[in-house]
Order: sequence, then structure tokens, then C-alpha cells
Amino acid sequence: MPGYVFGHSAQELERLMFQAQVLAPITSRLISLMGITPGMRVLDLGCGAGDVSMLVAQAVGESGSVIGIDLDADTVALAQYRAQLARLPQIQFQACAIDAYTSAEGFDAVIGRYIMLHQADPQTFLHKAASLLRPGGVLGLHEIAIQAPMLESHPEVPLWQQAGTWLFEALNAGARSPGAAGCMLGHLAEAGLPSPEQFCERPIGGGADALFYRWAAEAVRTLMPHLIRLGVLDDGVVPLNTLEHRLRKATVQARAQLLGPTQVCAWVRL
Repeated sequence: MPGYVFGHSAQELERLMFQAQVLAPITSRLISLMGITPGMRVLDLGCGAGDVSMLVAQAVGESGSVIGIDLDADTVALAQYRAQLARLPQIQFQACAIDAYTSAEGFDAVIGRYIMLHQADPQTFLHKAASLLRPGGVLGLHEIAIQAPMLESHPEVPLWQQAGTWLFEALNAGARSPGAAGCMLGHLAEAGLPSPEQFCERPIGGGADALFYRWAAEAVRTLMPHLIRLGVLDDGVVPLNTLEHRLRKATVQARAQLLGPTQVCAWVRL
């Protein structure tokens, strides 16, 4: 999608697939609360490598169907390949911009993860998403809250806190709508939609086997060119090849508990 701050490199696609492991429990809860059940027809907006589509496919079963759309053709090809490997024939992917997508048949549900923050006009995006629903259909969104501090640790691990600052600086400057997660109700109202049901969660963990270290290190790695352009970091200042190891070592030594970025989910039935 235009303005997507992470880009579409092979490294970024790998990062997205790993990130999906961390986010899956939260997105799965949203899918359940939206009432997505077997036999439904569901659209996944900004599907990326297909992880949300595959979660939805498990909910709709073989009698249902899922269509995932993303602007990048290579990403869509990877998503289709992964769905085939997972033996999920009920999923189809298309390379298409959200504002250009049309369907002769409406959807029972439309879902998107980390999609509103990349929209220059959230209201127009929401109106488009809602227009693809059948009467009684449900729209669900899973967004990341871009707010400081994005990462916390107790007791404090300075390197973990620093990684959070880097992520905040890059996303706050690079996302088209960095405040989207905190303004869901307002954006939906301005798009003429009802007030949503909502919940928020923060991933939490620690110890040597936590997924957080790789999650944070890979996000910083992908965003490094953007941080350099912003003047937040100088090229070569941060040894990225050891960042994951150093995050793990410092956290384990401190016996710290880590908090990841706040995740905000909302859903509304029309």
C-alpha cells in the first residue's frame, strides 16, 4: 500500500509472519467476538502474507470462504502459496487496492489488522469497508496503538525502552494515521457507522524463550532506514545483528517483565 512504512521486502514478509505468532491470540479473540462462524463469506483487507485470512478460514470452515486483498502482488502470491500448503482451499487472494476493490456479492464480515494506521483518510476507508458488507454484516479492526511508551519493562531494561522509543518515532512519523487506534469510535462515527464494541490488550512476557526479543529487533531492523532519514539514528550506530541477543540477555539478567505495544480491537455490526 502507498506509504507503507515497513516496505514489502522479503525480510519484511518474514517479519510479518513471525509477528503474526505474537498477535494470533488477540486477533482470534476478535474473530470470535465478531461472530464469524462456519459458512460465512469474509473479506480480509490488507491481508499481507495471509495470516489473518488463515485464522478466519479456520473459523468459517470448508463451507465458508475468505478473500484476502493486498496491493503488493508478490505478497499476495506468497499468501496464496501458504494457504495451499496449509490446505485451506476456501481462501483466495487478490492483488488490489482497497479503494478499487469491488464484489458482486456482499460479505458477512470484513476484517483488517494494522490497516487503519496506513490510511490517509480513515473515514473514507471505513465507508468503503462497510459498503462491502451485506445487511447485518460485521466490520472488525485490530490496530496497534502508536503511543509512548510503546514498550515497557519492569524493572526497567534501558535497551528495551530504547527500542520502544525507536519504534514510536518511526511509526509516529511514518504512519498516515498514527492515532487511529485511539480514535476508533470517532472515526466510525464520522463514517456514519454505529458505535463499536471494543477491547484492548497488551502482549506480556519475559524469560529466555519470549518471542518479544525477535519481534522488537526485527521491527527496528526494518525501520532503520526510516529512522536514519528522520535523523533519529546515524547509519551504523546500532549493531542490528546482535540486537535480539542483547535484548534477551539484558531482560533475563534483570528478571524483567516485558509489555509490548497496546492492541486495540473494535467491531461493529451494520
